[in-house]
Amino acid sequence: MTSHLSHDDARTLVQTVASEADRTVDEPMPDDTHWTRPGKTVTVATRLSPAHAAEIEQLAARIGVPVSALIRGWILAALGASSTQTVHDAVERLAADVERLREIVA
Repeated sequence: MTSHLSHDDARTLVQTVASEADRTVDEPMPDDTHWTRPGKTVTVATRLSPAHAAEIEQLAARIGVPVSALIRGWILAALGASSTQTVHDAVERLAADVERLREIVA
């Protein structure tokens, strides 16, 4: 079942995720986290069209959060949606969430 967030709810969710990320940036990762570089985060790069990147930048500016926090929130929400999902399923859900957010803020 797909749920739709209001513009205000989406803004609140992103701000909450960004605030938590900022607040916990110096805290150690949970014990059950498996990293190849313990105690550090990993940068993940992806390619977007300039138009999509601009849309994300505009959305982040409109709701007052850094672009990286917005994208990180989307990725973590998708990954956390189901521990039995494959990465492909999570990416597909993330793409659907991006589209839903475009509709919300349009």
